[in-house]
Amino acid sequence: MALFFPAQKDTGKANQQFLKLKEHTALILAQLQGQTIEAEKIKNAEGYLLGTTKPQQFWGPDGVEAKAVVRFEDVCINMQQHVTKDPKTMTVLEFFRTLENIKKKVKQAEKKTRSANR
Repeated sequence: MALFFPAQKDTGKANQQFLKLKEHTALILAQLQGQTIEAEKIKNAEGYLLGTTKPQQFWGPDGVEAKAVVRFEDVCINMQQHVTKDPKTMTVLEFFRTLENIKKKVKQAEKKTRSANR
């Protein structure tokens, strides 16, 4: 994760969730392969993952799905101001790397503006 999305590496909560998700996935895969896995280990991993996110309504105009679609469209519109390629045709890696680069450029421009105003 840190290799492709370095901005995410410093968020402790995201790292912890990723590690727990990886652990949970490994336990389920081992179980599917016929290995004996303690049910308690799987329940603990699931409990952690479910406990770290607040329940939200998925459907409707104020639901998670609608908000995610609107945010994605907003990001695509903003991205098109900075790149020539249509964000909707990018791979996931291209999309997020482009987004990270745009964020860096915006921060640099803000720093230049602040230092010029002093």
